[in-house]
Amino acid sequence: MRRAGPMATAALLLVMSACTLANNESANPSTSDGDGDDVVAAETTTTTEACSPEVRSLELREPPKGTSADLIELSQRVFDCQPVAVVLGADDLSAVRFAAETAVSLGSPLLTIDSPTDIAAVRTELTRLGVTEVKTIGLSPEAEADLASLAVESLTIPTTTVAPTTTSPTTTTAVSTTDASTDEAEPSTTAEPSTTSTTSNDSGDTEPTSTTSTTLPPPTVPAFEPVTSGVAPTEDGPVVVFLPGAEADAYRSLPAVVLGGGEVIVTNPANVDELRAVLAGRTNVFLSGDPTPTEQWQIDLAASDNELFGGGTQVFPDRRIIAYYGNPLTFRLGILGETDPERAVERVSERAELYNAEGLPPALPGFEIIVTVAATQAGDDGDYSNEMDIEVVRPWIDAAMANDVSVILDLQPGRTDFVTQAKLYEEFLRLPNVGLALDPEWRLKPDQRHLRQIGSVGADEINAVIDYLTGLVHEENLPQKVLILHQFNTRMLPERELVKTPPEIAVVIHVDGQGSLGSKYGTWNAMLEAPTGPDQELWWAWKNFIDEDFPTATPRQVNAVEPLPYIVTYQ
Repeated sequence: MRRAGPMATAALLLVMSACTLANNESANPSTSDGDGDDVVAAETTTTTEACSPEVRSLELREPPKGTSADLIELSQRVFDCQPVAVVLGADDLSAVRFAAETAVSLGSPLLTIDSPTDIAAVRTELTRLGVTEVKTIGLSPEAEADLASLAVESLTIPTTTVAPTTTSPTTTTAVSTTDASTDEAEPSTTAEPSTTSTTSNDSGDTEPTSTTSTTLPPPTVPAFEPVTSGVAPTEDGPVVVFLPGAEADAYRSLPAVVLGGGEVIVTNPANVDELRAVLAGRTNVFLSGDPTPTEQWQIDLAASDNELFGGGTQVFPDRRIIAYYGNPLTFRLGILGETDPERAVERVSERAELYNAEGLPPALPGFEIIVTVAATQAGDDGDYSNEMDIEVVRPWIDAAMANDVSVILDLQPGRTDFVTQAKLYEEFLRLPNVGLALDPEWRLKPDQRHLRQIGSVGADEINAVIDYLTGLVHEENLPQKVLILHQFNTRMLPERELVKTPPEIAVVIHVDGQGSLGSKYGTWNAMLEAPTGPDQELWWAWKNFIDEDFPTATPRQVNAVEPLPYIVTYQ
């Protein structure tokens, strides 16, 4: 647990005759950390020749966390001989940022003392680096005194006072910070620490010499942009992403990461498409902290080139889908049964063009293919549903994928469940631009038969489908998927308000009413007024029945419906 030291910013100069300990004959000398614990110093040589500072490219196996031990490990990965190091002992974000920017401007490592037990390890790392000057920020007097002695066997390093740094270095934007929900900057509160210089006397005791008041600038919270710390990242350098609330750890990790050729970002990963502008094509991206599976998916997707037809990774609101509906084996169930896949692509693409209008999202073509068809007979499996052979569906999938036509696989499961049937077509659901539609009208209870009553499905079964699709999205690193829930009666979805709407899935309520326009508007409004959960994000879809509606709504009429239908299907 970090201990907040006094808000004092001081510069402490430690003078050494060489980068290594000339008077030390032992390869691994030991020392005391002041509490009686033995400390093993880094391997040294007897040369008095000063070493040349070296910085290596950073290679990460896992994201840094910003603890004292993590920063020592980062220092060991990036820095060899370094004449200057910055040691931080404060938790205040302004002080942490100030320390990070100071270290970056000096090209030096940043180490932290979060508790007295960290002092020994920090001293060992300073010895390994051959540090001759330590700039301390926010250390307690006790920690400064212990750190200043740097006693290794009988050698005590004297200290000399230097003028403190009272203003932020000229390097800017130490950490890029963004909140996907807003473009407004939110500056942190400004701390007003005192700046103290210290001098060590012959006995090694540290004495304060002067105190002046200074104000550290607050951390910058700019709009989303890459780190511009004065150090250009390398093409394959690591990008470390921190979640909001972890700004302190981000600043702590910043010097080693950026000086090692990487970048540090603090962001809410929810806006994948915005984040992609920075991460796309990067192969070395780490999400620090303890991310949820959804957050890890968002970061991985932002770093990939996987996207939807028309660009981007989120289905709505940047596009609409105009789809032809039906089963390829019969014209009785919709337009898709009237033609072959290639001709269907041409026809639906022409139809989608009719929906493009100024000020509305672009309309893109789609297929909604009924892959399991409700049956009047139980069949060999007793489920009252006929499942299409996957090889019969394949030409339609291939034609759609080749022509940027989105696909939605429609299920009419009878007496089996939606998850069981969805898994029959998992090969296709693992593709981007292929979603799923659930038709509760044809979901029967064990004693029900089709056309004798309207079916229904509960929230638990729908959520099981959502969990299944979410798993596929994570496994394949896919863009968001569409899940349609057909509804023209509130009893079809009696627990609609309990349906989950995670970021991985765009859940759409497809209002299926037919008849006159007045009747369809009435059904539309009734479905809008059905119970909705407080945290649900639902999208809306409209259906045109070419033969049953009188008249069939025109594209202009559908475009005028409120809320705007983001999917329009033709049967």
